[in-house]
Amino acid sequence: MSGFIIITNIVYIYSINLLIRMAKLFQTGLFSPKFRFNKIKSISSIKKLKEEEGFTLVELIVVVMMIGILSSIAIPQFMTAADKAKQKEATGIVSALVKAATAYQTEYGVLPRNAGELAEYAKFQMCDADDVDDRGGAACKEEGANSAQSIIVPVPDPATEFYTTSGNYYITFTDEEVDGEDNPIFLVLANPNGRPYDRNGSAVTGCYNPTAAVSEVYEYTAKQDDKGQKGYRQC
Repeated sequence: MSGFIIITNIVYIYSINLLIRMAKLFQTGLFSPKFRFNKIKSISSIKKLKEEEGFTLVELIVVVMMIGILSSIAIPQFMTAADKAKQKEATGIVSALVKAATAYQTEYGVLPRNAGELAEYAKFQMCDADDVDDRGGAACKEEGANSAQSIIVPVPDPATEFYTTSGNYYITFTDEEVDGEDNPIFLVLANPNGRPYDRNGSAVTGCYNPTAAVSEVYEYTAKQDDKGQKGYRQC
């Protein structure tokens, strides 16, 4: 492992030196086609042409390889960070639903059945675009820009499901599930929405078990097995 790190550092330093040389050539105008053509016309022999400052084929190959390696590392990391940012929206909503259900059960002794009963503790908005179930965030953005009326509306009181304002997640919740001992529990699920994000995104689940006095918000990871649609997760 240490040998690999040493080799990587050597290649990195070598590539930096090549990039510095390349920058100097740009500053001196040696890469200008007109400048190079005039110099070639003034050179009287092949020997003088070979003595001109430039890069060897090996040096260019090393630079291209380093760019490829850095791209292969950076692009997946960027995509993972972008998907994680989308997931945080869902995590915030799931967490708010679980907290609201906890507050409702504490005050009334039963679990909430819909958004109207939760509204005393938390109110939510949703994307109401026509094609949001298929196009996800793109539908919310495009229809929102072209529509005279806002497509971001309050979640109706009878609702137990809705699309997030970004369109990237589909939220559902229920009080009709029970745990292993037949005790009622409140469950929330946020699945990634819109093709192909519904297969590439990571879901978020939430649970509140009043009998066991346990609540949970769980984020699925960006690993391949964790991506895509999921079901309710009990706590």
